[in-house]
Order: sequence, then structure tokens, then C-alpha cells
Amino acid sequence: MATNDLIVAIELGSSKIAGAVGRKRADGTLQVLAYANEPVSGFVRRGVVYNIDKTAQSLTNIINRLEPEMNNATIGQAYVGVGGYTLHSELNTVVRTFGEETRVTDAIVTEMEEENAAKQYPGHDMLIMVSQEYKIGNNASNEPVGVNCSRIEGNYLNILARASVMDNTNKSFGTAGIEIADDSIAPLEAAKVLLTDNERRQGCVLIDLGADTTTVSIYKGGYLRFLTVVPLGGQNITRDLCSLQLDEQEAERIKRKYGVLYPAASDETVQVDDERTIELRKVHEVIEARLEEILLNVVRQVETSGYELKNLLAGVVCCGGGINLKGIEEALAQKFQSAKIRLAHDTVTQVEWDTAERPVEGTQGVLVGLLMAGEETCIQEIPMEIKPEDESKAVTGNLFTDDGESAQEERDRKREEELQRRRAAAAAKAQERKEKQKGFLAGLVKKIKSVGDNMEKIATDFLKDEEMDDNQ
Repeated sequence: MATNDLIVAIELGSSKIAGAVGRKRADGTLQVLAYANEPVSGFVRRGVVYNIDKTAQSLTNIINRLEPEMNNATIGQAYVGVGGYTLHSELNTVVRTFGEETRVTDAIVTEMEEENAAKQYPGHDMLIMVSQEYKIGNNASNEPVGVNCSRIEGNYLNILARASVMDNTNKSFGTAGIEIADDSIAPLEAAKVLLTDNERRQGCVLIDLGADTTTVSIYKGGYLRFLTVVPLGGQNITRDLCSLQLDEQEAERIKRKYGVLYPAASDETVQVDDERTIELRKVHEVIEARLEEILLNVVRQVETSGYELKNLLAGVVCCGGGINLKGIEEALAQKFQSAKIRLAHDTVTQVEWDTAERPVEGTQGVLVGLLMAGEETCIQEIPMEIKPEDESKAVTGNLFTDDGESAQEERDRKREEELQRRRAAAAAKAQERKEKQKGFLAGLVKKIKSVGDNMEKIATDFLKDEEMDDNQ
């Protein structure tokens, strides 16, 4: 298998960390050769790394599961999608006024971009700048260079996140020994493969119904115009259902099976287990109440953006695991009454998944977007040792061995043995990385225990001193 064109993508989601290895084809399609995911279990909260060590362990597990699919290769770097509840956009305007008619040059545009990039947002990092149109007089232009004017106004949509987001992400990948080839804004990469050119041009709201977050992006005229994240998602519905005396697994199963709309008759029940039933009406009431809150927040964010839904002619496009909730399309239609509704179960980009496992429908956008955006190979070949005598036989050897057997079969057998050796080497490297991680965690536990023992001794000495003071 050729590996010099393979891209590795990793998404830090609100419910799981997912990784994939893929290859872009000349016809614009994508082939995915390996996929793996790990639940985050609280150490990534609402898409933001909270516990660096546990995140690093999960990243290591992802790599260890992807590498065996690559035969003789190891993963050297990965393209990473960054998101989370602190992600949002801020519009900034930079103006240049000239004393007389002046032709706009590349230097002027670059200077304006640099001024925008220097803008400070306390407590936040600017992750990326998305240029909008330039305003020259009463006209808008995508390419202002070469135009004569006395005043030019540049509009920039800056994507921000809390300062700790990238710091914790970098530390997690560093601890796991994975180099970041490039970090991208996850919702932007997903939009590239989920939306059509027509939807971006005519204008639409892209809603990503995730586990712990709901991302709202607005496109118009081919540009991203607004981005924000609502810190609510499908897991909030599941937790609400737990109030009906359900554990989380039972609540998730019932949520997926029965959905949201069209409340059942009052006497209809749901079988929880052999001994318990609950009223289906109560299940619907809980799901509808939380979904109503989520969608109401989405509507308010669209209103805040300054873009009216009636002017976004392509309507609403919805993706994420939440689109698999029964009745979600009807719920969206009720909330966005006059708008077109499209559920993005798959990407616009054609993808061939050569994997036993694949993402849940609607959740593959970020990984596919990252794989399509990747430019550098992420795979490191394990050098193959070829002995001179083997090379000689492969080129000039006889058709048969001295025993009368096929020489080609003998060469095939040797190649297979070499392939097995390289696979074993890759597995050994993965095991070594796992052992190092175990050693790190064991050391951490020992350190914590040591601190605990010292605290016990300090407390004991303190009590002894107090007792002596009392006796005196």
C-alpha cells in the first residue's frame, strides 16, 4: 500500500475523539482507509480539553488503533480540528483614508490585514481571520487591488477562542508524542464538505447539533458571516431523561428509539426492562422541552447575527448526531417556518469508507473536511531492509528453485515475511508508546500518594504539638 499520500485527521469532539486516515483522489473524491474513536468521559468538556493527561492517553489509543491498518507505516503527524463552546466570531473594520485619489496596492491591503491581526481580545486568542468584502465608496469588492479611491474599508471576521483552548490542545498532543501538522477551525472545515456552493452563495444557517454543544454558522455571498456555539446539545436531553429514574444508557436508548414529536396517547408505555415501564408521554415532554430550549437559543443567535432568515434563501442545513433524533426535521420546520430544511446525513464530497466502522450519520463532516484540506503526508515509512542477494534474485533469479518449486512463490513468501516483520515493528513501537504512557501515569499516582503520606505525617505532628501545648 502506497502511503506517501495519506492524510491523518483528528477531531476533538464534545462526546468523543475521532481519528481517520484517508487519501484524496484525482477526481476530487476521498478514500478513507482507517477510522477510530474514543469516548471522552469528561476529560474533554464541550469540545475543550480539560484534562491534558487523559486526553493524551485517548489520543495515543486512537493512533494505536489506526496504525495497524497502515501495514508498514507509523503516524508522524495529524491535522487537528479545534472547536468547543468558547468559539465565536467578532467582526472588525479597518479603514484607510487618503488625501487624494489613490490606487489600492497589495501593500495597503496587507497593512490593513496586519492591523486587524494585531487587534487584542483580552482572555481570547484569534485563531483565524476570514476576510469579507472591501467597501470602496458605495461599492463592495472582493479584489480591491488596482482600484482608485480616497477611502477603503476592510471588514474582517475574526474567529476567537479562550486563550487556554489551543494551549491545552498543544500540550495534549505533545504529551502523546503526536505532531500537529496544522490546526483548523472544525466548523469551517465541516462546512466546506457539507454545504454546496449554491448554499454558501445564497445564504444559509448551518446548525451542528452535537452532544454537548450546538454550533451555529451563517453563510452569505460565499463567505462565513457569523459563528457561535451554544453550550447545549443531545447529552442534555439524555440527562433530562435520567430524571425519569433511568440510567444514562437507558435514557440514550429511549431517546434514539422514540424521538421527539407527536406525543403518544396517555396510556402508551415504554418498556425499560423486565420490571419497569414509563409513560411515553413523559418521554416526549422531556425531549421536546429541552429541544425547544436548544432551538430557541439557535433562533436568538441568528437574530443577533444581523442576518434575517428570510434573506438566507438556502434556508437551514443541519448536521451532527442530533439529526438522527426521530422527528427532528419536523421540529426544525416548526421553528424555522418559512425556511428550507436540509438534513446533512452525508457530505457533498463523495467519500468511500474502506473501514469496518464509520462515523454516525451527520457526524463525519469535520474529519472529511480535515482530510480534504490536508496537504502533507502524515505517514512515516518503516525502512525496509533488502539484502543484496534478495535483490539479485528478484531481478535476475531463475523461474524455478533448485527443488523445482516456483521461484516467484518463494519471493512472494519472503515479501509476506518482511511485511509481517514490519507490522510487528509497528506494533512494538505502539506498545512502547503505551508503556511510556503507563509509566508516566504510574509516576503521577506515586507522586500523589507521596504527597498524601506527607500530609498525614504533617497532620500527626501538628496534633502532637497541640496536645503538648494543652498539657503545658
